[in-house]
Amino acid sequence: MNYVKIAVPFFILLIAIEFIYGWLRKRNTYRVNDTIGSLQMGVLSQSKGLLRLGVSGLVFGYLMQALGVKQLPADSVLLWVATFVVYDCLYYWKHRYGHQWRIMWASHSAHHQSEEYNLSTALRQTSTDYIGFIFYLPLYLAGVPVEVIISVGSLNLIYQFWVHTEHVRRIGFLEWVLVTPSNHRVHHARNPEYIDKNYGGFFIIWDRIFGTFKDEETERPCVYGVTNQLGSFNPLWANLYVWYDTFLISLKTKRWSDKIKVWFKGPGWYPEDSQPLKAPNWQYPSFDPAISNFYKGYSFVQFWVITAVTLWLPTTQEIVSREFMLIAFFWCIFSLYVQGAFLEGRAYAKKLESVRLGFLLLGVVLAPSVWPGLGSEVVSLASVYGAVSFALCFLYEIFTREKSVTTVTD
Repeated sequence: MNYVKIAVPFFILLIAIEFIYGWLRKRNTYRVNDTIGSLQMGVLSQSKGLLRLGVSGLVFGYLMQALGVKQLPADSVLLWVATFVVYDCLYYWKHRYGHQWRIMWASHSAHHQSEEYNLSTALRQTSTDYIGFIFYLPLYLAGVPVEVIISVGSLNLIYQFWVHTEHVRRIGFLEWVLVTPSNHRVHHARNPEYIDKNYGGFFIIWDRIFGTFKDEETERPCVYGVTNQLGSFNPLWANLYVWYDTFLISLKTKRWSDKIKVWFKGPGWYPEDSQPLKAPNWQYPSFDPAISNFYKGYSFVQFWVITAVTLWLPTTQEIVSREFMLIAFFWCIFSLYVQGAFLEGRAYAKKLESVRLGFLLLGVVLAPSVWPGLGSEVVSLASVYGAVSFALCFLYEIFTREKSVTTVTD
């Protein structure tokens, strides 16, 4: 059983609690644009999860059938404990190679792009990891039932949520055994002395055994993010940035061995004839474009609306066509893109929002004849949402324009 879906409401609640706690303590670790960027990545990742699960299921199912693997009893407590420990060890190696092979870093880098460190960072997940499941192949070939592996994997992931915080400093002797906020902050830091350390998921002992452990130093505060700044809140670009960059390097370099090697070297390696124009810099300022409080709040609210739609979509598969689900899915992805444009202060964001709401209006008009199973209440709700969104943007633009004219006149 995948416990992550059950835990999602609790994740959101804990994010709210952490924000309120930080605000009351005057030590807020949240920034609207960075937080929305992380949460967008989480929504996008969850919407792609079914496809990823389908790919790994096909591969493992074929191998198990071809090799005649017999299933172990799923009701064995010892099997569950052993699977939990072995899974975490395999996760360590998957995570480690996720930093040491560019073909895996291209996916995993999305999780490290946030320049803040809070519970929302934990939800910043990739949507392009179709390789990492190979590391868990030993468990499948050993005959561990799929439901046990999925359950253990989801518990491992849920544990990792709480360590993404700056409000918990150290927890005594457990620092030696478990992954904690302190040693995981090191993992997310871009300081040179902290890079490529502390890969553990649940147990930190793997890092201590295999020589990748680094303790957090009080005199060297963690600076978060990646050394090649993303500089964007576009969730699509965040997922594709390193893939695109690596592809260009592979295309540019002349030696065929380098064209292949670049995918399996670390992200800091470049062929001699394809050196980067700008050297990595871990001391750059945070990407925080100046935008109005209105559009910050507008993007924040729009994000939660789109999140609600993506959670609702799977429930419609019995009453509407796949065509509708596909169209609605891409409209949601486009909506996340538009939110990113607003958060980046792009001049074209308003035009994109007009296009987005225009597509929604077209869908509302066509719905009764094209998707009759949708229900009048859904169509009405979409109509109100579109009208209110357009009115808010329109009135804000009129108000700010009149205000600027008045200021100039005075």
